[in-house]
Amino acid sequence: MTQSQALLSPSEAARLLGVSSKALRLYEERGFIKPLRDAAGWRHYGPDQIARLRQVVAFRGLGLSLKQIAGVLNGASEGL
Repeated sequence: MTQSQALLSPSEAARLLGVSSKALRLYEERGFIKPLRDAAGWRHYGPDQIARLRQVVAFRGLGLSLKQIAGVLNGASEGL
């Protein structure tokens, strides 16, 4: 598999994860994920980004708020 085959566009990543493209942008704004960018500035998601996004989606599924998710991703587990 080449690197370009391993990269997903935002719409492909959103479909894979069962979220909207808008949610992916929100997760980026919150600092949960940093998508890869091509020369034109388009976002792409590789295996590492997808793994991180799967964590975020799982935490949301458990009912955690975005603030709680930020804490967990930064190593804080108090108050969970």
